[in-house]
Amino acid sequence: MSKGNKPTIRDVANAADVSLATVSYVLSGRLGGTTRISQPTQDRVLAAVKELGYVPNQAARGMRRGKTDVVAVAIGDLEWPWDRALATAAARILPQHGYQPVILLGEDWRKFMMSGGADGVIIGYFPEARSEDRTITELARRGVAQVVISGTMKPGGFDVLAPEQDAGLQECMAFLTASHRRIACIRRAEPAGRPKSRFAAYAAGLEKAGIPLEETLVRTSGHRPDIAYRSALQLLQLPDRPTAIFATDDMEALQAIRAAYRLGLRVPEDIQIVGVGNSTEGQNYDPPLTTVGPEPIFEQVVRMLLDRLAGSAPPEGVRVPAPWKLHRRGTTLD
Repeated sequence: MSKGNKPTIRDVANAADVSLATVSYVLSGRLGGTTRISQPTQDRVLAAVKELGYVPNQAARGMRRGKTDVVAVAIGDLEWPWDRALATAAARILPQHGYQPVILLGEDWRKFMMSGGADGVIIGYFPEARSEDRTITELARRGVAQVVISGTMKPGGFDVLAPEQDAGLQECMAFLTASHRRIACIRRAEPAGRPKSRFAAYAAGLEKAGIPLEETLVRTSGHRPDIAYRSALQLLQLPDRPTAIFATDDMEALQAIRAAYRLGLRVPEDIQIVGVGNSTEGQNYDPPLTTVGPEPIFEQVVRMLLDRLAGSAPPEGVRVPAPWKLHRRGTTLD
């Protein structure tokens, strides 16, 4: 081996005085079949690996086996608590089962998966307006393991975890309108074609309670924490400021709490704040965030994909509902 070059499998074979095939069998762990390799030979190969500092080329091994041992996690933005929680769960659980997680933002997951970059994918970034998707359909045809988080898609050779948020949002607005008449809303940006269900639930809740929707009490976050923070500051400095804020995402709600503290307001005594998502950040905040969302689902999503990778999921796919409810915590009063 020349100085400065990385050791190769051939270097290991030469150092251990064995064949390339023997090194391959030892490193792959395929020792229980028809090929028998003595323990002293195995020890000699492993000693050579350690001495040379040899690291197997996982990508090349994956191509030969038809596997990559990689799982992709497709999300929208790491700034958002929901996406970050999904990425965190995948990063913690997948390596325990021999898979390397790769986090992909936005639409990048399509090209990556179609090129054979991973054995499976968890799709947490998916426009809810679609009921089918060509990329997902093609990947299912190829036998790629997939779990999609979607309220509209139906299984088709892949599994779907389906958020069911309507009942929880209605419960939230009934709770707020029982005690408040001036309820502001910080809404996330909505991509073209996506149903505005969270904001629609806010508007419907006001209407049901006989409260007019005031445009001055509505702000858009632009999908950014800094804009959500400024929006909350503006709302809380209105001459007739709201007594409650409904934020369509936990990130926006946490920024609203920051803004309230900046202005010297107490939460929940002076302003009550509710988010959507039931994120870990919200649960661990001070005070803990009242929010609408499912019970924690991120570990469940990852284990659904592991089941499909292991071949234990039904070939046609399953749909697992995830009902949402109101989780009352420290940012609202009873």
